[in-house]
Amino acid sequence: GSFDKLRLCGTYGAFGVVSEERVELIIESARNINGPWKEYQFKVKPGDVHRRPRWISPYHHRIDWQMWIASATGRVERSPWIYSLLLKLLRREKDVTGLLESDPWEVDLSSEGRAGDDSDAPKYIRIEKYRYKFYDMKNGTISNDVG
Repeated sequence: GSFDKLRLCGTYGAFGVVSEERVELIIESARNINGPWKEYQFKVKPGDVHRRPRWISPYHHRIDWQMWIASATGRVERSPWIYSLLLKLLRREKDVTGLLESDPWEVDLSSEGRAGDDSDAPKYIRIEKYRYKFYDMKNGTISNDVG
């Protein structure tokens, strides 16, 4: 495993090996089915490839962690709580959007000088799956080594 090479610590359950490739679920919403689509940024979960990875030890942000677990199960149907999350994001419920880095629609409305109402809320929401790989800075290539 990845920790085993350095002999720094013992492993814990399924998380003793950190692969160099992972699948991420990216949630986006739009007012129109043709877009533009706006991505919901989580506090620590990978998303925007231009943002530096966050240091989160020793604690995890629960919603970010749950999204990672959902991506590892393979199908959204295996994590039925996501449907509730998507509905609450469409409704722009503050208890839910407050768990995220930001509400992409809040920024849009404030830049337009509007307070926002139901007509400003997104009407469509989707989850896209992306495969993330580590970039090898030494060789200038994407790593093909896994595990």
